[in-house]
Amino acid sequence: MPQILHVGHRSPWVSAIAWLLMAFGLAGLAFLGYLASFAAAGHDALSLLTLAELAIASLLALTSGQGLLRRYEWGRRLSVALLGLLMLALPALPWLTDSSLGLAILSLAISAALIWPLRQLSSLDVRQEFA
Repeated sequence: MPQILHVGHRSPWVSAIAWLLMAFGLAGLAFLGYLASFAAAGHDALSLLTLAELAIASLLALTSGQGLLRRYEWGRRLSVALLGLLMLALPALPWLTDSSLGLAILSLAISAALIWPLRQLSSLDVRQEFA
């Protein structure tokens, strides 16, 4: 079976996922600035650790979005890793925060919806685009 190469073709789905990751990264950094004002008053070690984790996750989302937008292979791999970790972590979120059943169902629905972008980023057409 012949292999089809899409020379110069940019998938709109990859671009949409890249912009979405960058938007989430910017939103995380904005939320970090909002939470930092509260953490500065209390200086709680747990909140400082949480702020550092939020900063790292936001910067990784921005970086992977830029890598996807520029069609770097490391950007695709980082995006797949971030989306996979998010898909696995979301169902545990309501259990860790003792939240309601509605948030648990919403977390499961979002986690199930993340399967589609993961499959898109791992498809043959998209991998050829990054080659």
